[in-house]
Amino acid sequence: MRQEKIRLVPGAAAASELGLLEDSRVVGTLIVSRSGDVLRANARMCQMLGVTNAADLLGSSVADLLADPEDQRAWRGALETGRGGTVAIGLRGPRGAAVAVRGELRPFPGAGAGAVVGIFVDNTAERQLGNALQRSARMEALGSLTAGIAHDFNNLLTVLVGNLSLAAEDVRQQPKVFEKVKAARDAGKRGAELIRQLLSFARRDEGEPAAVIDAGKVVQDLAPLLRRALGTRITFDVRVAPGPWPVRTSAAQLESVVVNLAVNARDAIEGKGRVSVEVGEAAVSAMEGAKLGIPAGKYAAIKVVDDGVGIPPELLGRVFEPFFSTKTDRGGTGLGLSMVRAFAERGGGAIAVQSALGRGTTMTLLLPLCSDGSIDATAGTTPLSTLPSGKERVLIVTADEALRSTIAQILEVLGYSVRAPLEVSASSPPIGFAEAQLTIVDAQSFGSDGVPSWLGRTRSALLVLTDNTSPRRTGVSYLVKPFSLAELAQATRRALDATAGAR
Repeated sequence: MRQEKIRLVPGAAAASELGLLEDSRVVGTLIVSRSGDVLRANARMCQMLGVTNAADLLGSSVADLLADPEDQRAWRGALETGRGGTVAIGLRGPRGAAVAVRGELRPFPGAGAGAVVGIFVDNTAERQLGNALQRSARMEALGSLTAGIAHDFNNLLTVLVGNLSLAAEDVRQQPKVFEKVKAARDAGKRGAELIRQLLSFARRDEGEPAAVIDAGKVVQDLAPLLRRALGTRITFDVRVAPGPWPVRTSAAQLESVVVNLAVNARDAIEGKGRVSVEVGEAAVSAMEGAKLGIPAGKYAAIKVVDDGVGIPPELLGRVFEPFFSTKTDRGGTGLGLSMVRAFAERGGGAIAVQSALGRGTTMTLLLPLCSDGSIDATAGTTPLSTLPSGKERVLIVTADEALRSTIAQILEVLGYSVRAPLEVSASSPPIGFAEAQLTIVDAQSFGSDGVPSWLGRTRSALLVLTDNTSPRRTGVSYLVKPFSLAELAQATRRALDATAGAR
């Protein structure tokens, strides 16, 4: 640090005012020379910046204490008037302690021409509240936007997944073709899960009840996809400690989170590099848990490690903020890591980050190890012959032609007698309504009303297709779009059997 040989001799008026603030427990004062070197700081300012002695600040550059370039511009702007001015900025001490302050800068002629005194109060809590309100407003806007597009996008994915499931049945005896169709179908399902996750993040929906899954198996099964996604310039490896590693969560959402973290790691590498995903156990102490906001105990730890450029220290505390991105030059949305944190918190866990400039970053996802429940080892594509079927009359009510056609094909393959009218009205039931034993209705086809009033007069089973998990009416079966062939088959059979059992 530069040491400036200036003897601080304030004028009588300035000295009197400064003396009143010297021992203040509320107001921090900072005197800075024209060249930007710190000349003096009171005890409250030292406390704000996390130092025990003013000597730790003397001679340092005020530019090093300003948290980011915006704060430096605000400081310079206040000084350009020649009379000082009010500022709301962030300060960071030499040991990394950060604080948001507001106050004013005033000329301090006793320390030489151009010297100023900054008089500040801590407004960190106030700024955090303001940021929270801004995030809330953004989330509300995001929720409205995603709700508007989710219906049409989910219909497209339902058609995609449904037809690929049918195509998979046609080529089941051709293993190479079957695997390609299955991979395309699974990609469609992952896209659907991303939409659900975004809706869940924006609306804070809890989603479907999670199953107990083996986190290690999910990561191992994901490895081929990750290798393709990361590209040839990245050396990729997966290391899973002997398990199993049971956690209660959604396998599809966990896949999305790991892919998100791996792609972020890839983007942090300039040229060639290495990314690894590790799964094992982490024992979180009470002190560590307090920092992360989780109880002490044993967790499944999924680490995504890269040897990329690293994250600057001043940005580490912001990487999980909604809409904050370090990839603005590459079109980053600032939602990826926010969604990861939301996923971790919903599962009772946390996400932690360690990074060093030039040496890479480690993202650690912690999920509580689960001991109450067996691991769901459900396989991927279910053979058509094993799916529940029937011969009942089914009426499909949706304004989406492609969705209507896909559902009809699937149910006809399963043996049902299907009627799918081309036009539907909210005011009167379609032909075949009275004879149907099951009516499948796409809720969003009828706008904000959800379902038409004439459905209240049906004695048949009712299966409602929806884009989200809530709200729900008792006595009605629901199926969240997009769905697989197996999910439609099972939901159709359950709805019919439930109504038959109630008679």
